[in-house]
Amino acid sequence: MTTYNWGIIGLGGIGSQFAATLPADQVLYGVAAHDATRAQAFATQYHALHAYASYAELFADPAIDIVYVATTHNFHYENIRAALTAGKHVLAEKAITLNLAQLDELIALAQANHLILMEAQTIYHMPLYPALAEFAETNRLGRLKTISVTFGSYAKGKPNGRLFAPELGGGAMLDIGVYALSFARRFLTATPTLVATQWTPANTGVDSQSVLMLNNANHEMVNVALNLEARMPKTGMVAYEEGYFTVDQYPRSEEATFTAPDQLTQRVAAGQTEQAMAYEVADMVQAVTTGENPTLAWTRDVMAIMTAAREAWGFRYPNE
Repeated sequence: MTTYNWGIIGLGGIGSQFAATLPADQVLYGVAAHDATRAQAFATQYHALHAYASYAELFADPAIDIVYVATTHNFHYENIRAALTAGKHVLAEKAITLNLAQLDELIALAQANHLILMEAQTIYHMPLYPALAEFAETNRLGRLKTISVTFGSYAKGKPNGRLFAPELGGGAMLDIGVYALSFARRFLTATPTLVATQWTPANTGVDSQSVLMLNNANHEMVNVALNLEARMPKTGMVAYEEGYFTVDQYPRSEEATFTAPDQLTQRVAAGQTEQAMAYEVADMVQAVTTGENPTLAWTRDVMAIMTAAREAWGFRYPNE
C-alpha cells in the first residue's frame, strides 16, 4: 500500500479512534486544533510528527497529502472546502455535509483540482459487504426485492448533547440515518428516490424519530426507521427472490446470516469489526493512488435522500 502523509482535524473521540488505528504503513504527519496545547498533547499521545495551532496551518503544509475531517457536521463543509482548496485529498466523517447543495459544490471542487473526496462511511469499506454481493451472485439469489433497516439510540438522557443541537447538525438523520441509508444503498442496483416520510421533532427542533420509504427503477423497495429517544436494533434485512440476509450491528459488522426459502440458515463472514477504520484508510489510499473513487456516488445518493426528507419535513439547520 502506498504511503501518504495524513493530517487530522477534529481531535475528539472519533479523531482519537482514527489516530489509534491508522495503519503502520501510513504516516500521521500532523494534527490541528484551535488550541495549540491540545494539539500538542494529541500529537504526543498518538506520535504525530507535527502539531498545528490552527486548521489553516495544517492545510498550508505542503507535506500533507490527505486530511481526515472529524469535526462536527456543521463544520464539515467549510473544513472540507478549505482542505480541497489547499490541494489536499479529503476523507471526511459522515455525514459528509449538511445537505446536497454543499456536497455537490465540494464534489465539483475536488474534481476540478483532481482530488479525492471520500466519506468515512464504514459500510462502504467493510469487507462483509462485497462478500455478501458475491454470495448473492454465486448462489443465484435472483433479484433484490426489499430492504428493511432500523437504528435507534437511547440519547434522551443527554438532552443538551450534540445530537439534539441544531447548530451542530444534530438529529437522527445525519447521525444514525446516514448509516441506515448507506446500508440500503450498498445493496441497491439503482439510485433510490424518496417515496414517503414522516418525522417527529425533539424539543430542540431536530428530528427525533422518522420513517422513510424508498423505491428505484428496478422496484427495489426500502423501509427505514430511526429514533434518537428509543433503543432499536442496528439491524438490516435484505431480501432476494431466493432468500434473505440479516445483518446485525451493520455499521461495522463482520458477519451476516443468510436464510434460504426452506428456512435453513448459513453464516457469511468477512473482515474484522475492530479494523473498520483501517479498511477506510486502505480504500482511501487506493482511491488516491488510482484516482478512482467508487463510493462517492453512493455518498451523493444518500445525501440526496436525507436532503429530500428534511425538505419534506420543512426542517432546516440554522447554518444552512
